[in-house]
Amino acid sequence: MEAKNKIIKIALIFVIGYSNLFAQDSGIKILEKVKENALSLENGYYEFNINSNLGNNLLPISGEFFIKDEKYFIETPDIDQLFDGKNIYTIIHENEEIIISKNNNTFFNFTPNQILNFFLDGYNLTFEKDYDKYIVNAYSKKDEFIMYKIKVNNIDFSIEQIEMFDLESDTLLNTFLTISYEYNLPVPPSLFKFDTNKYQNYLIVSEN
Repeated sequence: MEAKNKIIKIALIFVIGYSNLFAQDSGIKILEKVKENALSLENGYYEFNINSNLGNNLLPISGEFFIKDEKYFIETPDIDQLFDGKNIYTIIHENEEIIISKNNNTFFNFTPNQILNFFLDGYNLTFEKDYDKYIVNAYSKKDEFIMYKIKVNNIDFSIEQIEMFDLESDTLLNTFLTISYEYNLPVPPSLFKFDTNKYQNYLIVSEN
């Protein structure tokens, strides 16, 4: 009887471990599919809103996000950000200042590549299926109380919403919401090029 109980315990450990591994693997595959789908498009356009319950002076903020391959342009009332494939240009309208930096220093981080790398590097992922979307739950490896819920459209694999939670207080901290999106629009190549003539009175600071 004791031997039988040991076999059952070992079997349960294997099943639970396999289940967790499957959920982690499925979560990774969903985010990889998001990236793959985005990079396969001619271009993409997203209207978005970012909200916070933390009293952040910069939030809420709404804007538009254009992407083509890894190049992108983000336009908001206060701050714009452009990546031309080499440098990131953060344009702060209130200060009339432009900060030029490399790819690892950004104000906004929601390109498919950035999202995938962010969650693969520091989070354990679980996966669940809703009737019209995939949901990836990302649990921080460094802070046990921080969790993100990533909601992905199950047809075109676009990210519809990202929510950040504090599990200790059961509080929603931040929300990224895609209001609308369109693909393969007639977007001029100049949109992804930095033009100094548009910002003649702006101070340019290079961090490169």
